[in-house]
Amino acid sequence: MRIYRCLAGAVLTAAVITGAAAAVFASAQEPASNVVAAAAAEPAKSALEGCITDTANFKAEDNRAYFIVALENACEQRVKCEVFANIRTARGSKHGHGTLVLAAKSAGAEAKKAYRLRVKVAGGMAQVERNCTAF
Repeated sequence: MRIYRCLAGAVLTAAVITGAAAAVFASAQEPASNVVAAAAAEPAKSALEGCITDTANFKAEDNRAYFIVALENACEQRVKCEVFANIRTARGSKHGHGTLVLAAKSAGAEAKKAYRLRVKVAGGMAQVERNCTAF
């Protein structure tokens, strides 16, 4: 009789563990639907996606050092871009921001502009962000 109780207890324990494992497995499968919902909730890409190309580098001119962010518009609409830069060099940090208005690409040279930030050394680490909107 005692063996049957032990056996019954083992079967009950196994059933509880199996049920808990099934519940964990089922809940692990649910986030896939949440991922799809999160992807659908992302905002649509802006019309300016791919229009603006940028290059950023350090340059020494006239015995002075600059960090230059050059923007170019490849679309046929005017664009206003805010540029933010944070520069860290061996001689200290500097940050700045500016606004550039780029003409349509058919305007030629007016579609290319650059933001220049004077720094102490022509080299270091830079973090740059830009926010462009149709204008």
